Parts: sequence; structure tokens; C-alpha cells
Amino acid sequence: MMSENPLLFLWADRRGRLPYRRYLDLEDRPRRLAAQNFSLLTLLCGGIYLVWLGKLVCHTCGWQEILFLAAEILAFTLLLFLAFDIWRLRFHRAEGLAIENPYPVDIFVTYCGEPYEVLKTTLKSVSRIDYQPVQVYVLDDHGSPRVEALARSLGFQYLSRPAAGLPRHDNKSGNLNFALKHSKGDLILVLDADQVPEPDILSRMAGFFRLPKVAYVQSKQAFYLPNGDPFYNRDEIFYEVVQSSNDHANAVISCGSGVVYRRRALEELGGFVTWNIVEDFTTSYELLSRGWKGIYFPYVLSRGLAPNTLAGVYRQRFQWCLDTMRLFFWDNPLKKKGLNLTQKVHLLMIMVCYLVSGLVFPAFYTIPLLSYWQGYSFVQGQELDYLALRGAYLLATILMFRYLFWGKKPAKQFKVLCGLFPVFAGAIAAALLYPPGRKPAYRINNGSPFARSWHWWHLAPQLSLVLLHLIMPFLSLHFGWAPLKIVLFNSLISAFVIWALADVMLAGLKKPRWTPSMDPRQVYGS
Repeated sequence: MMSENPLLFLWADRRGRLPYRRYLDLEDRPRRLAAQNFSLLTLLCGGIYLVWLGKLVCHTCGWQEILFLAAEILAFTLLLFLAFDIWRLRFHRAEGLAIENPYPVDIFVTYCGEPYEVLKTTLKSVSRIDYQPVQVYVLDDHGSPRVEALARSLGFQYLSRPAAGLPRHDNKSGNLNFALKHSKGDLILVLDADQVPEPDILSRMAGFFRLPKVAYVQSKQAFYLPNGDPFYNRDEIFYEVVQSSNDHANAVISCGSGVVYRRRALEELGGFVTWNIVEDFTTSYELLSRGWKGIYFPYVLSRGLAPNTLAGVYRQRFQWCLDTMRLFFWDNPLKKKGLNLTQKVHLLMIMVCYLVSGLVFPAFYTIPLLSYWQGYSFVQGQELDYLALRGAYLLATILMFRYLFWGKKPAKQFKVLCGLFPVFAGAIAAALLYPPGRKPAYRINNGSPFARSWHWWHLAPQLSLVLLHLIMPFLSLHFGWAPLKIVLFNSLISAFVIWALADVMLAGLKKPRWTPSMDPRQVYGS
């Protein structure tokens, strides 16, 4: 029996009462309760540990101790956000909402010099989308006559700023805004040049716009990935947990492709937001602050390319972090009018995650190395207390992650965040250098999607740290820099650091391998 709100439905309990229940809410309850309980346990263990650590630091007040305490507090802050943000998820039926009156839809396929065969594959799939009325626009910011001929051969509209003699200001967001002025559909589906859509992408997403305040609907991102997904491009934690939690709080982040927008909402903003490098996160951020709603539809309705080299991963993640941290420093959610407290906390969680990876992890990597050299540890004499309290805190965190991110490989996500610390540290620093009015340069992520080259210096920071953690214990013992007890204690931390950095290093050194069904060279005919 359906409720008046089409997103909700009724469950009868044993006494015959009919409380409102969202789809799959009852089935998810055991995981949710376990996640809540272990989150509270983690916060309790973490609070006890931080109080103990704070008292210890107060007795010494050295810069090393203060740095370590600050890093632990920031890491605890991230756990605090996760504990209150992530445990409650929102689900949607796979068929979406029924379409009462079909909206005219414009499909914008953005292009800026990606390989021709990649775009050709995408456009052929677009031509098979089963929805009417629809108009396809190929937005060629490269000005290619070959792309124009391809678009017109498929019956699509061709729009190009270079062909029109216009500058390519604001990159992708400027390209999209150019298309907005030359189109008129009520809804707009945005696809990147490499995003191959399913035929039912619109029939399953357009029905949500029955709800008058819905400004955009984001589908789940998916990619053609090598065996083992070495760089965790599948990012199940974000696409299957964080976004579903954001949906519950009306804080869904647009990912820029596989997303449908309501034209009226974009027009209220004056178009796609051009302030940041790319339009996705910032446009959804502005729409939410104006009272619009975003929906996350957690099903794969398009599949595209992801970086398969370390250089490509660095470029992509640097850009994501830079955009996010520019918002953090120059348009922080805490000061953003129109957002409620829950939305602010959800959006801040992404930002704090980058801060932890770029600032906290390097502190944890460096402090044990200083102890080997200086022969000093501020927990000296209290190593067992530290191991007991930090160990309990760590165990509770593992259990918390197990249920918050059930089946989503949280350890792999953690290790990728550990290994990419140079990228995020650099992006955080760059965000401070690009205030409003000074926009960073933009580079497309998949200009050479099938490249195989790599350079050892991409791994220089990680290799240097691992090498230091391997040799410093022996150097410390050989030269008598530190007593045996400190060396043994720090060796445990060194082993953990090496484990945490190993995944990204191995992924960067190995040649990617695909199964035939997931090989992008087969899919895109390259």
C-alpha cells in the first residue's frame, strides 16, 4: 500500500499499525543498528584516548606532541562526521518513479578532444536511448569537423564554441551554459564523452521530477576497470554509501555525468556554476543552498572510463580535491546560507576526509621517523597504556567501518587515501592560492585513456617514506640514536605505515589487466 508521498511506502507491524517506512528501510535496520552502536563505541573509545593523550601532551608541550594531538583530533573529527552522517541510508526502487507526463529532455554530450572512437561509441549508445521526446546536442569544445559530421549523421544537433568563433571560457561549465542558451527541454541529461548510457537511463530517472522541488537526479557512476580495481576507482563507499546517506539528508553531490537537471532550477542559478574548475559539485552545492532537492538513484545507468595509470589518478583526484577544498576555504558550508545543519555536516565530511588524507596521514608517517633519530617518544614509559587505549580505539573503528560500509572494502579505501596523500596535500595548498576571482587551469582526465606509460617519480614520496621506515630502525640501533624499547615500539607503527602505503605503490608499478568484458579497448573499439 503506497503512501501519498511516492518515495515512501507502508509496512504493517505485528500489532497491525502502519508506520511510514522508506523502501528497504526495514531490511537495512540490522546493519543500521550495528553501525550506530559501534559508532558510539568508537566515539567513546576515541574520547577516552584523546583525554589521556591530551593530559600527556600537557605535561610536555613539545611541538611533536602538539602536532600528533592535532592530527588525532582531526582524525577523530572525521569519525564524528561519519558516525552521525553515514549510518542512515536512503534507497529507491530500481524502476524509479512512474512518468505521468513525459518531460521534453535535452541530452548534452560534452566533448573536448577525447579520442574520436570513444565519443563515437557514446553517441551510438545515446541514439538507442528509449525515451521521447528527446533532443541530443553534441557540445564540441574542440571544434572538430569530424565530430560535427558524426553528430549530424546520427541526427543530433551540433554546437561548438570554437566553430562559432567564441572563446572557451570556463571550460566544461561554459560549454554547458552555451548549450543552455541554444536548447529548450524541461530536463537536461549530461553525459561526458566517454559515458556510455543504458537505453532506459531516462525512463528510470525522469519520473522523480514529478516532485516539484527536485532539481537534479544523479545516477550511480560506474567504469570499465582493470582486474582488482587497483586504484579503487569503483569507489563503492562514495557511490553506494556516502551518496545514499547524502540522499537521506538532501545533500546529494552531482558527479557531472549520468545526471539529469531541471532547466528551471539551473536558470534560477543563471546556469551551471563557473566559479570552480568543473561544474558538478559546485552547481549542486548552490542548488541545495537555494532550497532545491537532489536525488541519488543508486543504479548503474551509464559506464565510462577511469584513469588506469598513476599519473591519470593523480590528475583526477587532485582536481576533485582542489574543487572541494576551494569551497572549504572560500565558501565553507558552515557559513553557507540556505543549508541546514545536517546538510552542512554531510558536505563538510567530504572536505574533512581530504584534510585527513593530506595533512593528518603525513604527520603519522613522519613522527615515528623523528623518534628513531631523536631517541625520544612522548609516550615513553607509557607504551603499554598507549597500545591498550589506541588499540581499543582502532578495533572499535574497524567494527564501525565494517557496518557503516558493509561489504564495500573500507580497508582498500583507507589504503588508497593513505597512498594518495601527496596529491591531496598539494591540492589543499593550491586551494589556498586560488581565492574567488582566480580560477585554476583545467585538464580533461581522459585525453589519453589507453596510455600505459608511467614514471618512477610519481611514487617518489611514497617510496621515500617506505624506505625510511625500513632502514631507520636499523640505523637507530646501529648508531645508538634510540633505546631498544623505543625502536621496537616504533617498528610496529612503521609496519602499519608500510602496509598502508603498499597498495598505491603496487598499483602504480603494475601493468593493468582487464577481463574481455571490462576492457575499454574492446568497448570503445580502440
